[in-house]
Amino acid sequence: MSGPNTPQINCWNCRHFEISWDPNYRYQCKKFGFKSSTLPSIEVRSTDGRDCMGFESKIKTQSRK
Repeated sequence: MSGPNTPQINCWNCRHFEISWDPNYRYQCKKFGFKSSTLPSIEVRSTDGRDCMGFESKIKTQSRK
């Protein structure tokens, strides 16, 4: 669960987030396979009561050798 100091999941930074061509369901989560009129992370939170467990950052981090 998220607390006051926990960063909120941001779909815009997730590799599974896409914009759909469907005008009624503009946002799409490829990980969970659904479209929504709100951001998928908000939809998951309202449905499941937990933060999205499928978030993967678009930004690759460099590993040290």
